[in-house]
Amino acid sequence: MDAVAFHHEPPSNLPTVVAAFGGWIDAGEAVTGAMRYLVRPLSASPLSSIDPEEFCDFTQVRPVVRLNAEGQRIIRWPRSAFWTWQPPEGRAGLLLLRRMEPQRRWRAYATLLLDVAARCGVQWIVSLGALFAAVPHLDCNALVHRTSSASRGSSQSLIAIIRETTDGRL
Repeated sequence: MDAVAFHHEPPSNLPTVVAAFGGWIDAGEAVTGAMRYLVRPLSASPLSSIDPEEFCDFTQVRPVVRLNAEGQRIIRWPRSAFWTWQPPEGRAGLLLLRRMEPQRRWRAYATLLLDVAARCGVQWIVSLGALFAAVPHLDCNALVHRTSSASRGSSQSLIAIIRETTDGRL
C-alpha cells in the first residue's frame, strides 16, 4: 500500500464506508459536495489519502490553483481522501471516502480502496450518486435506497446520520 499515506493508525471498528466519487455519477458536484458537507458537521478526522499519480490522467482532471488567506497561490491536486467519524456514544462509526474517478489502473485502485476498508473492519459499502434528471425544483425529491442484502440496519443508520446532520431535511 505504498500509494496510501496514513495520517494515523486506522481504527478497526468502522463497519460502513460511505463513498462519493466525482465524475459522471456526480451531477452538479452533488455527491462530492454532500460528502464535504458530511465531513464538516461530523468533525470527521483525516485518515489517509491515495497518491493520484498512478491513477489520474491530469489532462482529464487538472489540479486547481487557489489563493490562501495570505494571498499565496497553492496548487490543489486531485486526490482520494478518507476520513473517520466515531460517534461519542461508542456506537459504530463511519469511514468516509471522497474521490474523483480514476482514469487508469482501476483494478489496482479498487484493491487499494478495499485494503483500506478491510483495515477499518468495513462490512458495508454505501456509494452515493447523482444524475441529471427532469424533476421539479420546488418539490422534495426522493432518496433512492438499494441494497443487495436482506439486512438494512447499517444503511438505515446512515440515513439517520444524514437526517441528523441536515436537520431532518432529507
